[in-house]
Amino acid sequence: MARFGAEPGERGSSEIRTTSDGITQVCFVPLSTPESGSPAASRLADGVKLLEISPSSGRLAIYPTDTRHWSDDFLGPKYSTIEKITLPVDLDYEYWDVHDVLENLPSGFTKDLEYGLGLAHEHDWLVRLIEEHTACIEMRFVDGGQTPAVDGETFTLGLAWFGALVAELRRIKSRGDHASLRVRRAYGHNQLAEYLRVEPVRYAYGRHVDSRFIAGAALDREEVTEEVVASLAEAVSSRVTEAARVAPARMVALQREVELANLDHLIEAYRVALDARHPEQWWQTFFEENIFALQLLFGGPTIFVDAQVAIGSGDNRPKGKKIADYLFQNSMTNNAALVEIKRPSTKLLKRRPYRARVYGVQSEISEALTQVLDQARELTRNELATKSRTGRTSWVTSSPRCFVVAGRASELDTHDKKKSFDLYREHLAGVQLVTYDEILEQLKNLRDFLAADRRAGSPAIS
Repeated sequence: MARFGAEPGERGSSEIRTTSDGITQVCFVPLSTPESGSPAASRLADGVKLLEISPSSGRLAIYPTDTRHWSDDFLGPKYSTIEKITLPVDLDYEYWDVHDVLENLPSGFTKDLEYGLGLAHEHDWLVRLIEEHTACIEMRFVDGGQTPAVDGETFTLGLAWFGALVAELRRIKSRGDHASLRVRRAYGHNQLAEYLRVEPVRYAYGRHVDSRFIAGAALDREEVTEEVVASLAEAVSSRVTEAARVAPARMVALQREVELANLDHLIEAYRVALDARHPEQWWQTFFEENIFALQLLFGGPTIFVDAQVAIGSGDNRPKGKKIADYLFQNSMTNNAALVEIKRPSTKLLKRRPYRARVYGVQSEISEALTQVLDQARELTRNELATKSRTGRTSWVTSSPRCFVVAGRASELDTHDKKKSFDLYREHLAGVQLVTYDEILEQLKNLRDFLAADRRAGSPAIS
């Protein structure tokens, strides 16, 4: 008999038996004798088997047991329906020790006989999850990375798969511990800041999604879902006038934080799209959904009027009419403006120089410029008819401004190409040519300006 738990207060000892066919069984002998006639006494009389090892088959069976003498389920199964956990074991047929076997159990298992074996306490929820959604009575571990599968009453999974799961759960716990520590330290700092004459600090959420979520939970801040955003927006909208009167600086800071977050999202989406080689129709939709990016073209107060506008006389059918990609108007003078877009992949310059160190413009660029100028001419001639097809009719065609968005500035990879391109577009009359990269750079500059303004002294939102 191998004793364990010899100190007072521990739960019991183990008894090792070997059957006639070479199977080793480890049974639990409680330190506290169950009350006569109790279910625990009956279980003890039958033998409380914790472990069964078969060296010849290379399998080990664990029978998770409740070893708490104060529990109603004392000496009974630890789990509701999972009665047995089996896994492969590599043993020298003649020389091996039970305690060595326990020590070599995979990470994530309880390795102390006194505590009834099974999965480690922090992973009990895994067993409960399996029990809730299956009728399994056995968890069967196999070598390798096999993904979990249910076969009748057996739940099978690979040891490597389980090991990876346990390792990631531990990493999440570590990230959670660090996130909680950051929140506690920041809170303590801010509570003492006034008395120590130091500046308060912002709560640091961390970069990893788990860390940010856990830090938010520690701060009692809900995970940001669409429902949470809708609730917050409704709450702010309903009291915005009063809030601006009571705390104008805070409202300005909040507005800036929202603008920065939206800009960051737009910049990232735009950057990714530039490298995706989307067709022109995709960009049509993108700019309609993010019209602010095009409004940066104008350098003044501009209102979006409509997209895919049919320009010309007659009825509302587009047949036989010019189709403008976008129609804008100056919000002060009401003067109309047209924007025509091509793809980012549209080439700006011809591949070979026309003369020494001088490059000509691709025909698709010159055709797009002519196209938008022709649209402006037709718009001036058919202003009233075209107005009837747009949702806004306050615009006028005093002198329509024209823009073409096409190509990538990154194509201009030599001094001669940059010079040729600038010579061409800076001497264009009546139309402005802008590359996709330049719009992205304007978005970045605006984001940096707002971020610098926030750092310069606006109150922080934390």
